[in-house]
Amino acid sequence: MANGFVHTVTGAAIGLATVVIEKETLQENPALLFAGSAVGTVFGKLPDVIEPAFKNPNHRQFFHSIAFVGLVAYGLKKTYDWKPEDGVDKAIRLLALCAGFGYLSHLVLDSTTPRGLPLVGKL
Repeated sequence: MANGFVHTVTGAAIGLATVVIEKETLQENPALLFAGSAVGTVFGKLPDVIEPAFKNPNHRQFFHSIAFVGLVAYGLKKTYDWKPEDGVDKAIRLLALCAGFGYLSHLVLDSTTPRGLPLVGKL
């Protein structure tokens, strides 16, 4: 079962992989390799910061839900389709992708646990 360490490492790996796949943007700005990994790490842990497990054993609510997976996936699709022209916008696009994929990595790992994810959850 995924714990905080697994979410951190997975988020970092997802962020790193996202940057490596976007070769053109990486060649323009190699610092994005570190930044993408850091953003993936932060967003890989973000669901448990928003809805911490220590407050409630049934902490998985809206931000840990199938509905939120759909919202994040929609945002990722829109971000992926965005074709920025200048370097700053390309970096923002790439870091937004790292954030979205990092967040999704957390939800995918949580979905494999016995409790799974709620369909909608409470706000």
